[in-house]
Amino acid sequence: MVELIVVLVIMAILSAALVPSLIGYISQTRQSTAKNEAASVVSAAQTITSSAYADTNSTYYNQSGGSDVTITYVSVTYTFSNNDIAVVKSLSEVTGTITSITVTKGVVTAVSYTSTNNQIVTYTASADGTTPAKYDVT
Repeated sequence: MVELIVVLVIMAILSAALVPSLIGYISQTRQSTAKNEAASVVSAAQTITSSAYADTNSTYYNQSGGSDVTITYVSVTYTFSNNDIAVVKSLSEVTGTITSITVTKGVVTAVSYTSTNNQIVTYTASADGTTPAKYDVT
C-alpha cells in the first residue's frame, strides 16, 4: 500500500511539472495556425490585387462564380470593401474573420485577421519593401 501511494505521489509531481509545458505548446500551436491562416489571406489578397493591377479595368475577375473585385486606387491606397473581403475569404479558404485589408501601390500592406481560436493576427508590410513584413499575434 505504501508503494502504491509513493507511485501516485511521483505521478502527481510529474504531471504537475508537465501540464504547464503542454499548455504552452497548445498556445504556440494556436498562434502558429492563426499566422498560417493569415498568411493564406495575405497571399489571396495579393493575388487579387496583382490580377486587378494588371487588368486595364483594374478588376479581378472571380472565376468561381462570386462577385468580381474592382480596385480603385484613391491616392495610391485602397481598402478592401466587405464584398471584396468575402472574395478574399473564399479564395484563401479560411474559417476565421477578415476585418480589414489595405493595399498601397499594388502591395498588400496591412491585414487584420481573427482566427476561430480568437487569435488576432495583424500583418504589416511596407509598399516599397524597406520594412520586412511581420505577423503580430495577440
